[in-house]
Amino acid sequence: METGTCRYRQRIRLPAALYAVPGAVCSITVATKDRLAVLADPVLAEKTTELIREHARRRAVPVHAFCVMPDHVHLVLEPGPSCDVIRFVGELKNLCQRLAWERGFGGRIWQTSFWDHFLRADEELRVVVAYVLNNPVRKGLVSEWREHRYSGSLTMDM
Repeated sequence: METGTCRYRQRIRLPAALYAVPGAVCSITVATKDRLAVLADPVLAEKTTELIREHARRRAVPVHAFCVMPDHVHLVLEPGPSCDVIRFVGELKNLCQRLAWERGFGGRIWQTSFWDHFLRADEELRVVVAYVLNNPVRKGLVSEWREHRYSGSLTMDM
């Protein structure tokens, strides 16, 4: 192999079984393709928010936090009894893609894969949830997270 070139792509995903461990909390970020602000469309952002709520209910996946931003989506979730994190995120991306096509967006809207981080024993879930919910504040979209219509928690009162 020549210096400066990589012939083989390094595997970045953890073993699939880890995404199905009951009680394992995972923080996910899914970015839009080329970081285009596809979700700045308020109708698509609202429908994506509704879809997250409905898909989590249907798949019995605990979603501790979600936040739909113009060019990415944050999720803090655990696997459900019959739906692991990878499957949930893949299905959610697919369903959102279909919504985008219905809204007239052409081509793919999502990047391949997603970023993930499993919470460690020393990380408090409430702190991670608050961090995700405050993303629109840090980005200057709102002054208080509750003003952002496209975020929330399905498991806790914040």
